[in-house]
Amino acid sequence: MRLHVDGSVLRDEHGRHRVLHGINMVHKGEPGAVGAADFRGSWTAADIADLAGRGFTAVRLGVIWAAVEPEPGRYDEDYLDWVAEQLDAFASAGIGVILDSHQDLYSQSFGDGAPAWATLADAEFAATDLWSDAYLTSAAVHQGLDAFWANAPGPGEVGLQERFAAMWGYLARRFGAHPALIGYDILNEPTPGSDAETIFGALIGAFAHATGQDPSQTAADFGDPEAKFAQLGRLDDVAVHRQVGDAVAPFLAAFEAEAVAPLMQRVTEAIRAADPAGLVLREHSYFANLGVPSGQPPLDDPAWVYSPHGYDLTVDTPAIALSSNTRAGTIFARHRETQDRLGVPVLVGEWGAFEVAPGVAGHARFLLDLFDSYGWSWTYWCWSDGFAGSEAAAVMARPRPLAVAGDDLSWQVSESAFRARWDGRDAAAPSEFWIPDATGARLDLRRDGATVPVHRDGARVRVDAGTGRYELTATW
Repeated sequence: MRLHVDGSVLRDEHGRHRVLHGINMVHKGEPGAVGAADFRGSWTAADIADLAGRGFTAVRLGVIWAAVEPEPGRYDEDYLDWVAEQLDAFASAGIGVILDSHQDLYSQSFGDGAPAWATLADAEFAATDLWSDAYLTSAAVHQGLDAFWANAPGPGEVGLQERFAAMWGYLARRFGAHPALIGYDILNEPTPGSDAETIFGALIGAFAHATGQDPSQTAADFGDPEAKFAQLGRLDDVAVHRQVGDAVAPFLAAFEAEAVAPLMQRVTEAIRAADPAGLVLREHSYFANLGVPSGQPPLDDPAWVYSPHGYDLTVDTPAIALSSNTRAGTIFARHRETQDRLGVPVLVGEWGAFEVAPGVAGHARFLLDLFDSYGWSWTYWCWSDGFAGSEAAAVMARPRPLAVAGDDLSWQVSESAFRARWDGRDAAAPSEFWIPDATGARLDLRRDGATVPVHRDGARVRVDAGTGRYELTATW
């Protein structure tokens, strides 16, 4: 699926504005996993067909550095053959693929990501109750990340980032011409090492100042699950949330400009040596997930996309159904500001993390409405056994644009209607929408105010390309 960047939108080979909706498919392997078989996902052809039937057009497919390169300079062809099989399967289902170099806590030694040979740490690792807290507290994680960001020499005196970029170059040579390939998500949630403690300390200090609390007690409360949840309620004051983000932003900007941006450029150049056209997706730092503005500079490349993540701090806890629309709205409003500053398309790489939890429909619907209002593409986090029957999956079964031959596209979904508007342009392919036929929706298409024919093939709705102001309405 070859797409190109046109200002802040993505377009296909026909010039149609493409909006991608999909899901993450990642099998991280257990800590310490080394064999290719340990990293293969459990989804089946039937699961992929189910995703296609839901109108999903994109998958963010996790590839783990430890699986790709178990030894320095040796790429595991058994694992890459499995990745190739996945690309073939998704292509057959009409789903494009973004390859995602996934990591959590940097290394397969601590979570998932880098191989043991690229983990230059001698401190003992101890898991935390909430896995991500180890970013803040683990000396082993800090050592591993510090070495990576410093491009410290590893085996053969080759820098760790040079190995990482070479791995990406190999993936681009192996898969860059595949018809399913959309692009490359360079690194999941880049996170500072030992500076993480400083940034988190600044965040707690700013939060305490903004809410008139003692910093020591505030820090202690964030270490206690029940007290932490009570503190989070204070961030429902948007002014407080933004004040905290503004105070911490300079710390994050320094990390993203001085450490992350050079890595992104290095990897992009390695990819471009093999694939001059595939999209490069660039994320922000882990801390920007919380609503701290991203300070990343633009990437020197004509085909890159900003791929933010965002979760309320209820994520990965039993309180996920109590996620706040207000807090999440502030987080994604910050990402919108970053998009406006950078002037590139957005594909939200991760949101949700609802698993099969009940009571999440309202929050999911809020986020989908927000993404629609921003005109964003997205991939939900994430597929797991039971996804098809989950409350989250049911909420995502809603009308959406797929490919629109035109400009100035906007769309909205309400309880009883879907409306899309755009300025049409001539193209070699029609505009396409996904509108579930199970709703029994009544379709009305107007071009410059006059009724024109619309074509339905199951859930696929097609509109002949042409000039004029279009309005498509589906009601049920």
